[in-house]
Parts: sequence; C-alpha cells; structure tokens
Amino acid sequence: MSKLRSIGYKEFVRKLIKGGYIAIRKSKHIIYYHREKQITIPIPHKHSRDIQRGLLNKLVKEMKITSEEFNKL
Repeated sequence: MSKLRSIGYKEFVRKLIKGGYIAIRKSKHIIYYHREKQITIPIPHKHSRDIQRGLLNKLVKEMKITSEEFNKL
C-alpha cells in the first residue's frame, strides 16, 4: 500500500478534477461533485497550508479510491 504525502490544496483540487469531479457550488467552501459515484467533497477557499496526511486519507476514502489510484492522478 502506497503512502500519501501531504499536498497543497491547489494540487488536491487538480487531482479532483482529473478524477472526474466538477465544482457545483461556491460559498465558504467549493463543493466538488462526481456524477457517476454521486459523491460531494467540500474544499475551503485559499488555504495557505498543506493538507496533512490524516485529513488526506479521509478525503481519499470519501472519494472511494485507493491511495495508489490517488497518487496516479
């Protein structure tokens, strides 16, 4: 099992878009939605720090993919 490293919010959003997610709503958070899987993931605006590994693991689990699949995006 491949380990996840902490990444920036912009890089995470790029991976979401590559994975088929689209932005459907913008308020305090941008809500990304995947039509086929019917999954929504909220991402805050302009966060200066990286996403830590613990939160990143939870987000990848919400995306219903493995860490290897996420790293390939």
